[in-house]
Amino acid sequence: MENIIPVTNEDALLVASAREGDSLAFALLVHRYSRIMNSYIGTLSVSESEREDLLQEGLIGLLKAVRSYEEEKAKFSTYAVTCIKNSIISALRRYNKTVSFVPSSEIFGGTEAQEAESPETILLDTESGRLLHDRLFKALSPLESKVFELYLADETYAEIGKKLGKDVKSIDNTVQRIRSKLKRII
Repeated sequence: MENIIPVTNEDALLVASAREGDSLAFALLVHRYSRIMNSYIGTLSVSESEREDLLQEGLIGLLKAVRSYEEEKAKFSTYAVTCIKNSIISALRRYNKTVSFVPSSEIFGGTEAQEAESPETILLDTESGRLLHDRLFKALSPLESKVFELYLADETYAEIGKKLGKDVKSIDNTVQRIRSKLKRII
């Protein structure tokens, strides 16, 4: 059986371009990793609305991976999958959800056959990812953008608050607004 994500050298190029603000590069990464997010979330015992929230968390995990990836330490696919999974698990913990997990090796280890996709599907998914990226960053206020950048860099609410001269509750409220905007965009 094939891996869910084909390993290519193009990941590093896409990550570098996405870091520079190339929404098409980010959209291609979203397309490449959306199946992983959906597969993993599909193994969880959560409601449909919670699935949408967890998909947002998966996208945030992917953004974190793009922003903090260091090529010399690991393959991007390994790093991205870890960031996506950790982001989803962290969200579940924040919401005090108890769910049963399928062992991650079954989802992330490549035991699932990769479905053939038409060029039209890839194009539509890529365009959707690009639009999502652009719409999200256009929808954020300057404060939300700063908070989101620090959040993606794995800063705690306290650390973000200290850097921006805000209290933790203000940062939490800002993160909730960001999530709300992301949910409306998705």
